[in-house]
Amino acid sequence: MSKLPDADRERCFDVLAEVARIRTHLDLFNWLRGGIQYFMPHDILVAAWGDFQRNAIGYDIVSPLRGVRTARADASALVPRLQELFANWSAGNKQPYVTPAERMSGVFSLHPLQDPLRSISPPMRSALVHGLRDLRSGEDCLYVVLSRDPVSEEAGAAAIAALLPYIDMAMRQVALPSDALTQGHPAGAAAQITISRQQGMAAPVPDNGMTSRELQIMQWVEMGKTNQEIGTILDISAFTVKNHLQRIFKKLDVYNRAQAVSRLKNSPYAHG
Repeated sequence: MSKLPDADRERCFDVLAEVARIRTHLDLFNWLRGGIQYFMPHDILVAAWGDFQRNAIGYDIVSPLRGVRTARADASALVPRLQELFANWSAGNKQPYVTPAERMSGVFSLHPLQDPLRSISPPMRSALVHGLRDLRSGEDCLYVVLSRDPVSEEAGAAAIAALLPYIDMAMRQVALPSDALTQGHPAGAAAQITISRQQGMAAPVPDNGMTSRELQIMQWVEMGKTNQEIGTILDISAFTVKNHLQRIFKKLDVYNRAQAVSRLKNSPYAHG
């Protein structure tokens, strides 16, 4: 930031100051597509978090491009790709890097056989990758910034290194729903606002009893999420979450959430 011209430096401070005022999904979208675009041009932002070694990964996708949305991403393709990008980032001393966007090919498909990156004109060309670790939760966070234009390694790395803490803070201030946000978008605009959240990969299915969905739910219960929050994350109703929990309690022979978490940690159902 110190290397920016005075005019750009003042503009950057103004953009970063806007983070404190972000309250809604539209605020977040406009901030990413507005001031941030000037310093870090991009078309798709993928945010991922969790335990990348244990396949316990959640992800969000933010993009104005029609059809590029979290709920339609091919998780079976996206999660391994995110793990690969995370491994490369870790091996590179956790420094930001640029890689060809073809490394993300196919992951945003409406159908696994369809490649939307090739259907978008022009196609994505560059992926800028950086991350951080949340020491309080013990989770790693990875951000992948996709662009239609080639990105300079030096300029891109400098931009994301400076902006990522603010992007991460902005996203944490908004509870992201599973459905696309469309309210407030200018009438007649071609772009579709997409800010959504879901569990990136199903937990492994154990040999008996617990289903992958039940293990997913228990992962979020362990993190202190309410039924409503879990429903939003997994795109199911709070009532469905409650029914799943009742079956989980019966399978684990417990009466409440705390007992279920404790029993699960010391049972064959423990993930990892």
